[in-house]
Amino acid sequence: MSLLSSIRERISSSFERWRNRRQEEKERKRIERERRLEQQRREEEKRKFLYRLGNDFEDYVITMFNPEKFELIHRTPTNDDTNGRFVHSMVYPDLRFREIATGRKFWVEVKFRARTEDRGVITWCNDNQLRNYKKTMYESRNPVFIMIGLGGTVQNPEKIFCLNLDRINFTTLYYGTYVHNRVINRRIESFEELIDIDGKAETDNHFRH
Repeated sequence: MSLLSSIRERISSSFERWRNRRQEEKERKRIERERRLEQQRREEEKRKFLYRLGNDFEDYVITMFNPEKFELIHRTPTNDDTNGRFVHSMVYPDLRFREIATGRKFWVEVKFRARTEDRGVITWCNDNQLRNYKKTMYESRNPVFIMIGLGGTVQNPEKIFCLNLDRINFTTLYYGTYVHNRVINRRIESFEELIDIDGKAETDNHFRH
């Protein structure tokens, strides 16, 4: 083999290796891109599923309030309702009612959890949400109640608990924080019933101590 042929062969071999590496790199990037898109698709599907669950439980909670006694005056929109655009009212709790007989207004934030975490802990919101709910409570001067469905389905929760945000300062609820706040009668006829549920928890805790 002549020197020139040897040089040509080495050049051709080097070029072939470079081309193979380039194709491998392009294939690797394609696979990574498809993997990211698939992950984004799954996350979007999960987000929409959770929104549907949340909306379904909101519907259930709305039916708990006797329409002859309460007027639903606000329902906070979701990303799906606004096509992904942020509107200020999205920071409010989910629902706002007015008791017809007294004109008393209050908010209800709705949460559903299929199960608790270890030792009965429930993480019911994040720090930013807690700040927004507290801000709404202070600025509107209306109470905010946290209605938590636990177990069962969103259309028929096994248990429902109701807590006054005024007594909640953390994003996690320990079992002893909410266990005495169970809603037994799922047909709410007056604002005082909500107060009584929260008051019962205080009374129970008082006797426990």
